[in-house]
Amino acid sequence: LFSRLHGCAMSSPIPCVTIVGDGAMGTLCALMLARRGTRVTVWGRSAEHVKEIDRERENKRYLPGHRLPESIHLVSDPTAAFLPKPDLVVSAVPCQFMRSVWARLAPHVPKNAPIVSVAKGIEVGTLMRPTDIIRDCVGDAPLACLSGPSIAPEIAREKPASVVVAATDPRLAEI
Repeated sequence: LFSRLHGCAMSSPIPCVTIVGDGAMGTLCALMLARRGTRVTVWGRSAEHVKEIDRERENKRYLPGHRLPESIHLVSDPTAAFLPKPDLVVSAVPCQFMRSVWARLAPHVPKNAPIVSVAKGIEVGTLMRPTDIIRDCVGDAPLACLSGPSIAPEIAREKPASVVVAATDPRLAEI
């Protein structure tokens, strides 16, 4: 399915995903995707925090007790976050920080890269949803929203959870 949208690296059969945000939900998404064989890059805004997670192979601040496989690549450089070109971008940034993060990353995001937001809430002041904020910063890109009554630490402990995806493109929703 990923190959229908973008190619990560012509020689690699494994899809690439960039996760924007190194908090609990971003770390959880990275773990889940890496376990499926996906090539994962996680971008975090704080170089110090990214180095700590990389060194410890655990996000002790936001998702303690869950070891990150060596296959997860952690970066704080916006350019490195999108190399190689990801098949999918997951936005795991809290809504109140989303605009500043995406405004910073927008020049580095590959054109038409599909983006899935896993953030909940609305932006104070504008009342915009996360996908609206991303579109406002990045421009026209395929967007989806994945949400539901779920909490990252509980999902990491394999507790029951339910999520729903919504997208204008059925192929993106399926992915």
